Amino acid sequence: MTADHEPALKQPRRRPLRDVLLACMVVLLLAQGLIGALSLSALNRLTTDNTAERIELLARRTSSQIQTGMALGKPLAQFFGLSSLLDQLKEQVPDFAAASVFLINGQELASVGEVHNFHRLLQALSSGRTGSNGVSRLSSGAVSVSDAQGIRVAVPLIQPDGVLVGAVVLRVEPTDMQQGSLLRNNILVLGLSTLVAALLLALTFRYAMPLHQLAAASKARLLIPLVILMLAQGAYAAYTIHTFRDVWVGVTQDNTLILGSALQHDLNRVLGYGVAPTSLRGVEQPMSRLAASFPFISELRLLDGQGKLLNRANAQGAMVLHDAQALRDPLVFPLRADSQGPVLATLQIGLNEAQISAGVRARVLDAATVVAVALVAAIELLLLLALLMDRAFSTRISGKSGEPIGLDDQTNVGALVRPVMFGFLFAMALPLSFLPLYAKSLLTSVEPDQSAALLMALPIAVEMGCGLLTALLAGRLTDRRGWQWPVLAGLLVAVLGNLFCALAGSLAWFTLARGLVGLGYGLTWMGLQGFIVLRSPAAYRGRNMATVIAGLFAGHLSGAAVGAMLVQQVGAAAVFAIGALLLVLPTLGVFTLMWPYRHMAAQKVVGFVVSPVARSWRAVGALLGTRDFGMLLAGCVIPFSIAQVGLLTYALPLYMEEQGATSASVGRILMLYGFCVIYIGPWMGRMADRSAYKKQWIVLGGIVGSVGLLSMYFASGVLAAAVAVVLLALASCLAGGAQTVYMLSLDSVHHYGAGGATSVMRAADKFGQMLGPLAVGGLFASVGISGGLAVTGAFYLLATLAFLLVAPRLVKA
Repeated sequence: MTADHEPALKQPRRRPLRDVLLACMVVLLLAQGLIGALSLSALNRLTTDNTAERIELLARRTSSQIQTGMALGKPLAQFFGLSSLLDQLKEQVPDFAAASVFLINGQELASVGEVHNFHRLLQALSSGRTGSNGVSRLSSGAVSVSDAQGIRVAVPLIQPDGVLVGAVVLRVEPTDMQQGSLLRNNILVLGLSTLVAALLLALTFRYAMPLHQLAAASKARLLIPLVILMLAQGAYAAYTIHTFRDVWVGVTQDNTLILGSALQHDLNRVLGYGVAPTSLRGVEQPMSRLAASFPFISELRLLDGQGKLLNRANAQGAMVLHDAQALRDPLVFPLRADSQGPVLATLQIGLNEAQISAGVRARVLDAATVVAVALVAAIELLLLLALLMDRAFSTRISGKSGEPIGLDDQTNVGALVRPVMFGFLFAMALPLSFLPLYAKSLLTSVEPDQSAALLMALPIAVEMGCGLLTALLAGRLTDRRGWQWPVLAGLLVAVLGNLFCALAGSLAWFTLARGLVGLGYGLTWMGLQGFIVLRSPAAYRGRNMATVIAGLFAGHLSGAAVGAMLVQQVGAAAVFAIGALLLVLPTLGVFTLMWPYRHMAAQKVVGFVVSPVARSWRAVGALLGTRDFGMLLAGCVIPFSIAQVGLLTYALPLYMEEQGATSASVGRILMLYGFCVIYIGPWMGRMADRSAYKKQWIVLGGIVGSVGLLSMYFASGVLAAAVAVVLLALASCLAGGAQTVYMLSLDSVHHYGAGGATSVMRAADKFGQMLGPLAVGGLFASVGISGGLAVTGAFYLLATLAFLLVAPRLVKA
């Protein structure tokens, strides 16, 4: 061995088997911890929503009595007997804490107990804005909030002319032992599955896999931990899905029992007056009102003591008797003249099987979403595990000048950056599913449509604009001082920006805080991308860039979905604070994975730039004025960025809200985009690397993406939005890797410098992202959401055709 490599012999003896096993345990604990946290959060949310729906049903009975009086001409402010109605409500509601009747301006008319923090509920009812500070809208139009003071539900009181005048607010402090049991059982199953998986890992690496097989870069060493982790998560996921289904079906039946018991009480009282069941007149009307109040009720039936059918009704009114078929598993309520008397009649309530099945599918889909997010994160952790395995069996050596040569395959440095990018985007993407809705909640008054649309777009546009500025700065820092400076500075600025977002109390301060987030994002993203440009061999840059972008979207997918769950539990401010805290993870990744290469940046830049470069605005202008590089930006990079941010970050949450979809649906559609880029992107990146011509890939991507946006003009609904997002994701897969390789093959880029040109291209990307929400938001007021997206798609298509016609002939890379 030469003298250059003597320091390697003086290193202390390592224990690679121990290091690999510890790394596997850490990955297992992180993956199981994530799926457990997501599942428990979703289960807690499910039980909270179920409780809110249940007490809303009880509060609605009181509000119906009040609205009946208002329909007869009694003004709410002068309504007599409100205290008596609230006393009755207290007797009917388990875990009752307080109930009040308020005018919409906050004036209290009657109260039993003290309802805390009711102003935000009244504000949410009057403005129609929810999603801020934990306020949720129920299916009936009521709003609810859950915090340390219990669950509060506000049921609106509406005059016959449709004017909102007040609300009945009910507060409960649940002591549901069943909910606690569900959570304990869920945690127990999680712990058992994790323990069994840990034992399997230990036994496998100790006895079933020899050390030499671990040292070899074989698929088995990654496949075995993957199979064990999949088994652990699969067992826990199956239990979670089963729990979600059973809880939801049980709660639906319980809510039906609550409604049915009220009608049972009223009918018992009528029978107590001596009225025979066969003599009841007009009983179909309350039966029909009950069916209309709860969509999971298909019909109600009244039978006499011998089981003969007397009356039928559904939500549309009375039904004929002659074609009645037996109900499947109906809920039965016996009717008596007094509590000790014989059963004189029976009330049957049949459940709507179609609605029940749809609800079960929705709950299963919620649980499956949790599993999918956790699986994506687990795969990213396993990729990190493979990297740690390589390092456990490698030896660090130094070159002639003393700098570390490194431990990783230079043709696969994208795998080195991918975990850092994943952690960074996971933290940064937490608020993406609710940014425009949160900005909407900060509007101090109801603005005209166009002004409101632009104001909601302003925080996102400022964030992207600041990212544009730092993208330019990051390129210069990377070329002059190395990649580590922009990466670390950006992480610090992003932490401060997220903390300021958590503290912002107005739209102006929130906009400034998002601008700070954009500054940090641009620095870190460009620094990590500069690492790839400087460290990757030219023939593998497309593949490595696609790998990093896959990590970016894996973090984007997981972070957006987790953030959508967290905002319902803890509110938007806490989500921003959690994002700031999680940025510690990519910082640790930089110091543990990438830090050995910090001394090689300057040498690599000198070797990569083929001629002296003058970084001046004149040089930038000359680069932008070329038919190849300039047209690439104007015809492909900027239009795609406008479409991407305009649709995903700004338009999609607003569009889904208009369609009546939940935030979970927004998260699932964003997941479709992420899945495509994560798993299809690297494959298409490899195909682009093998292709002699890159321009055709770029053009094809532009056509596919523009077709997706144009389809929004011809179709609407959740499915149309999903199709548009998937096609835009495929456009990113087709053009993403090819754009970088195409750009780096240009003579003008070689003259300007690869790092600087990459910085200019990403700055153009940020410029398009800044224009995206402003352009789409400006179109919303004039042509609507679907029309605005279609116009954006037409612009994208025209720009792609212009690139095809104006840019030089196909460049062989």
